[in-house]
Amino acid sequence: MKIWVQALSFLAVAGLSFGFAAANASERVTLHLGIVTLRGISLPIVVFAAVLLGMIAVFLVGLRADLRARERLQRYRHALEDRE
Repeated sequence: MKIWVQALSFLAVAGLSFGFAAANASERVTLHLGIVTLRGISLPIVVFAAVLLGMIAVFLVGLRADLRARERLQRYRHALEDRE
């Protein structure tokens, strides 16, 4: 049952993303990135790139905390094994 919920969720997000991209395919924007200015970039590409960069940033920020938690768990497991 859980796999169906995941599949339906994925299809819903993919469908909404496709709908957004199709509805805004003709929209063009200008990006000012400090040193460089990019003109005529498609709006869906800008939005999806921003989402992807945000996901990468969250992954990298959380990676350090995840590695610390894993290290603590390994030390805890070793301590429990030493007691036995």
